[in-house]
Amino acid sequence: MKKQKLFSEQHRFKNKSESSKNLPISLKIDRFFSKPIYRKGLDTSTIIFFLLVIVGPVLYIFFSIFLNIPSINEDVFNDELIGDLQWTIILKSLFNSFSIAGLAVCIGILLAFPISIILTRYNFRGKKILDSLIDLPLAVPTGSLGISVLLFWGIFDISPGYNLLLFGHIVFTFPYIVRNMKIVLEKADTLYDDAARTLGAPGFTIFRTITLPLMKEGIIAGAILGFTRSLGETGASIILSGLIDTVPIVIVGFRKQLAIPAASFLAGIMITISILLLFSVKFFTRKVGFPIKKVWPKIEKKLSNLNLRRIRNYLAIFGVVILILIPSFYMLSQLQLFKIGEDMFGKDNKWAFLYVAIMNSIQIAGLAVLITLIFGIPFAFIITRRKWGRAITFLDTILDIPVAIPSAALGFSIFMFWGPQGIGFFSPGFFMILFVHITFTFPYMVRPIIGVLERTNRGVEEAARTLGASSFTVFRKITLPNIKQGIIAGGIMVFTRSLGETGATIVVMGGIRTIPVLIVDWVEASAMSSAIFASFIAVIIGAFLIIILRIIK
Repeated sequence: MKKQKLFSEQHRFKNKSESSKNLPISLKIDRFFSKPIYRKGLDTSTIIFFLLVIVGPVLYIFFSIFLNIPSINEDVFNDELIGDLQWTIILKSLFNSFSIAGLAVCIGILLAFPISIILTRYNFRGKKILDSLIDLPLAVPTGSLGISVLLFWGIFDISPGYNLLLFGHIVFTFPYIVRNMKIVLEKADTLYDDAARTLGAPGFTIFRTITLPLMKEGIIAGAILGFTRSLGETGASIILSGLIDTVPIVIVGFRKQLAIPAASFLAGIMITISILLLFSVKFFTRKVGFPIKKVWPKIEKKLSNLNLRRIRNYLAIFGVVILILIPSFYMLSQLQLFKIGEDMFGKDNKWAFLYVAIMNSIQIAGLAVLITLIFGIPFAFIITRRKWGRAITFLDTILDIPVAIPSAALGFSIFMFWGPQGIGFFSPGFFMILFVHITFTFPYMVRPIIGVLERTNRGVEEAARTLGASSFTVFRKITLPNIKQGIIAGGIMVFTRSLGETGATIVVMGGIRTIPVLIVDWVEASAMSSAIFASFIAVIIGAFLIIILRIIK
């Protein structure tokens, strides 16, 4: 029996080796790269890339702070000429940033509650257009939105300062909040709502006891993401701030003044806060609940009145139109073609600077898409397919660190790690900008691919392997076509995020200019018509990318 089994195995191996000789060259290459050593090598190189790109700069900023405690103490707290002026500036910027972010998120949540319900539970003409318009600020450089907000609220004599910053940050944070609520509501089954309604429960009671708890994860995730996004906003804040300083503005200022110890200290504070906020998402979404036990039938029945519901919906839409949509696109009404022609094609040749900035932005965004794709696909496979226990949970959590950290702080940490102050591998300029953009866009590439991989039916892949297909052939013929949608979505998100980044770019740009930075430069130089024209181009590009993203969803 043993001899017969050995003979059959030898016969099968012989047939396999003979058949492999007749394979097409592409399948032979697939079998060659399906060897375990290549998979392990790819996993290893991907983890090394991830640690260098994500973990290295963050750890180095704390290492730098630790090594420079005497310098930080002297410059920030006990300078011979200015005393603790830098510490006072840091405290004021922290207060401004946190208060603005908190107020913007609270107002955003109040608007997002009814809007997310309207966009997921109602059907009406223009729903898709409204949905796309709400998401458009995500794809437009915040400097462009800052100009539009400045022009719109300037009609009401609101000058740059705290209030204008608040209005601007409401525009930037709202899409993050409402999108997270929408995602949760779209996944939630309406069966419980329908059952409660059939049993006579008022609409407000259903919302408070069923819908609201289901939205818990989206509310908390959206609020924290919006909060961190507000903390990190730089481009529009420079335009809207007036004499008010926020944390990113102060970090950029310290960097320009070569106050490296103070900039490192403030960046370390913001990175610590952002990481704590990121980890709190997982904790609060599991531990925090909403009060649902007690019911007040009479009051809640009155609050469920159809007319009150309509008033709520109309007020929410009105609020979104006034606070979000009109301020976002008001600059389009200020396009003055004759003035733009004079400024762009006059003696200053601004059109040449704009062309170079557009090319720089497109090249950096395109290369960021390519590099994040090369390492993003294997990293997504590590998260979803490798059985490494707690290591996967750790990697999955720290993947989102670049999203949570203010971009100016992240840019400064990368400048310190890779620049002349650290390893010395890069100098400020094109390649350091590219490296920064790869760092903060990497999660935007990986997350959509992970989402698609988790929904993919692995039975087809196992069947192909059973029929003799190599691992690389299965990936190339089955898995890759299945995750195509996630790759395209991730690529568009990386491109748009890179195209609109300002804060991190300013920190590491050297003499290079991208569209968002050029817009800020022109606003500061009072060349408003040129800045509006550049913003218009950025809006068109962003709208085009959002439409493509909507089509592939």
